[in-house]
Amino acid sequence: MKKLMILVAITVATLSASASAGPVTTKGGYEYDRNQLSDATVLNWNIQACSHGGINPDAQQKLAKLMGVSEANVRLEFCRRVLTAYAKGAIPYEDYVQFVQGHVMAPSIMKALRIAGSGPLKPQSHGQGDIILPVSAKMDSGETFKGSTIASREGGRFSVQSSRHSVKCSGTYDPKDRRPTVTLPVKCSDGRTGQAEVTRAPDLMSGWGKVKLSDGSAGRLVVGAVRKQP
Repeated sequence: MKKLMILVAITVATLSASASAGPVTTKGGYEYDRNQLSDATVLNWNIQACSHGGINPDAQQKLAKLMGVSEANVRLEFCRRVLTAYAKGAIPYEDYVQFVQGHVMAPSIMKALRIAGSGPLKPQSHGQGDIILPVSAKMDSGETFKGSTIASREGGRFSVQSSRHSVKCSGTYDPKDRRPTVTLPVKCSDGRTGQAEVTRAPDLMSGWGKVKLSDGSAGRLVVGAVRKQP
């Protein structure tokens, strides 16, 4: 999953220690990125990627005051508010260009940055920083599974529901395991067990593989927004 051009440009323009203007995408590219961010998984990943960038100390102080947050939360809140507003179409292309080229805080961007209110945010609750990705599997028997994987500081887990009434299958994994291919145990509520072998993309934000259950059924699975499997 790529870091979008709009994300790079806005981050460079505001958070970077460099005073030079960031790259400006075309209007077509701007609209393409906005459509991509309409996918909650893509939006979440880009917010997290954006929030790990560097920040100019002076910009950090000013943004903390503007958004009503602590300086420690500036990067995440700036990225979340601006990218969410952009995904909703609340920041016009013309405002984006002025912002990136001249660091002009257009009304639409000012409004986006103030959306969470003027008071300081409450401390992060458990789960706020979790990375959630969709997962699905199609078995050769015709049975399908849909659900999600959740990676947090406490560990990783996945849960999917079968097309067969209320049967659910789940398991755990280690998000810190960086091996390209991992094998995960699976346990289902109807008594079946099995294994899922998952090959992950280099950014660890998507993957594909196969699953086999104790009743002899096997199938293919997809994690995240995988466009093309090998």
